[in-house]
Amino acid sequence: MSPTPQVGTFADPRDAPEPAGTLGAMLRESMARHASRVALWVDGRAVTYQELSARAAAIAGALAEAGLAGPGRRCAVLGARSLSAFAGVAGALLAGSAYVPLNPRHPAARLAQALAAAEADALVVDVRSAAAAREPLGLTRHPVLVLMPDAPAPPAWGATLPHHRFLCGRDLTGTGAGALRPGSPQDGAYLLFTSGSTGAPKGVLVRQANVAAYLRSAAERYRPGPEDRFTQLFDLTFDLSVHDLFLCWGAGAALYCPPEGARMAPREFVRRNALTFWFSVPSTAAFMARLRLLRPGDFPTLRWSLFCGEALPRRIAESWAAAAPNSLIENLYGPTEATIAITAFRLPRDPAAIARLPDIVPIGTPLPGQQAVVLREDGSPAAAGEDGELFLGGSQVADGYWRRPDLTAERFRPPAGSAPGTQWYRTGDRARLAPGHGLLFLGRMDRQVKIGGHRVELQEVEAALRHAAGCDSAAAMAWPADEDGFARGIVAFVTEEAPANETVLDACRRSLPPYMVPSRVHRVAEWPVNDNGKTDYARLRRMVE
Repeated sequence: MSPTPQVGTFADPRDAPEPAGTLGAMLRESMARHASRVALWVDGRAVTYQELSARAAAIAGALAEAGLAGPGRRCAVLGARSLSAFAGVAGALLAGSAYVPLNPRHPAARLAQALAAAEADALVVDVRSAAAAREPLGLTRHPVLVLMPDAPAPPAWGATLPHHRFLCGRDLTGTGAGALRPGSPQDGAYLLFTSGSTGAPKGVLVRQANVAAYLRSAAERYRPGPEDRFTQLFDLTFDLSVHDLFLCWGAGAALYCPPEGARMAPREFVRRNALTFWFSVPSTAAFMARLRLLRPGDFPTLRWSLFCGEALPRRIAESWAAAAPNSLIENLYGPTEATIAITAFRLPRDPAAIARLPDIVPIGTPLPGQQAVVLREDGSPAAAGEDGELFLGGSQVADGYWRRPDLTAERFRPPAGSAPGTQWYRTGDRARLAPGHGLLFLGRMDRQVKIGGHRVELQEVEAALRHAAGCDSAAAMAWPADEDGFARGIVAFVTEEAPANETVLDACRRSLPPYMVPSRVHRVAEWPVNDNGKTDYARLRRMVE
């Protein structure tokens, strides 16, 4: 039986909205049109579009003058939700380059690995991340132009790295930015690195056309305007931040970054600033509920509340609906490879109707022009109500993994019988089509998990454990889970011959981002294996329980 009738069941590619152009062109237009309005609230102060434009143009001009601007170039940004980090993102896009966000909390070796893999020839560093830049740059052999907009002078340690060139604030004039052109839809917009099952992160280059398709759908769906105020709760390395930045700035609205200490529970921040758009992972709302910071009527100014990155429990959705009585709530779904979010489910207004939803809120139907199909193990289409693997297709799907044709061939392949000309991605997610609800997310088909919304391949953690412990037998699993089913951390298992637990964890901290480092290590006297001689994870889980 051909799966053709199932392909495109939820959306016709002819329904796709027209592309919105490049992010750089959109930023130029919005910055000129809304110059006097607030673009960003960060570090306790408001920043106008005019100021953001000037700072971004200075970075773009420096890239142009150094011959590092334009298609095919990548500019990394090392920063954590600061003015310079946001200006670095905007500056790279104004220069026609793709931006590569790097998290200063990640280990130096991982940052150096990303710089090398991205082939980034420029790096913007905010003032808080200057110390974090030293070791990765020391490990980076190819020359990098290092832009430090906040710094009055290059760092003293820069003299020990003569193959890199350092420019500080006084060196950034923006004089070369005026001659830059916005580029084309096929140029790269951003390059993100996600956890990889082979033990190393894998990159996804999202093109301007991919993100333009998403933003046009989102703009038509949510209708943001200059008076709106958006939350900004995601690290730049998390692709959901792309929604925050560019849906907001494309509308001339204001982006609000809560102080770092309030990011996980920004109740008072949202109330004080009368925010209108909320976007977070569901575990943030669950955390607020546990702290009793999600009370009925708390957020009267919110008109949209969006959740993505994890399964959304109905119980949390009910609590949020009561806390934000004037808000429409949507549950979004989409891997990095399909650009931010590719399906959506809008919750009903009626609390009684929400109570009748499944325990895990559906992920709904594809956005205009995008497609989804659930396939059985043999590749044939699953019937409604039958479990299978979810495949995604459409203009939002990226071309593949960065410099990894082997992984691309494995995951970016069309379902048998699908029409030519559509890009497809095999998600590895289990799903089911439920009449009246669209798609239901049922979990993973492999050992990938989500920690705080971050995608984690447990095989990558195990590779780090084997290296740290100097042994072949090592295992990792998500543990514990809270009352809403969210994994709160990772536990590790090693043999008794491994070095001391803290030695193993220290080695992991040097290679893994904080959310992937195990919280504790269990030592196993006799390694459990199943009938096939492979690690018996069920027995390891029983040990923990």
